[in-house]
Amino acid sequence: MGGPRLEVVKFGFYVFFPVGVMLYFGGPDFFDKHVKGIKFWPDYETTHKPPTTSDEVRETLKTLKEQREERWRRYNEQQSK
Repeated sequence: MGGPRLEVVKFGFYVFFPVGVMLYFGGPDFFDKHVKGIKFWPDYETTHKPPTTSDEVRETLKTLKEQREERWRRYNEQQSK
């Protein structure tokens, strides 16, 4: 239906479109404008630091237990109202 010219145009599109996209999005200008300012990882100071010693583990477990009991107490108070 289309003929050989259409096939040449389609072939050119199939080959050069991905190359053009890679040149545009892979270029240093695009990287500097859009990607360089993105912060992928949080600061180390703001991340969770798990306990490392046995005393820290015990203290963390105690704190978690107190928080759980407080949530349970508040939940029961709300249910009784």
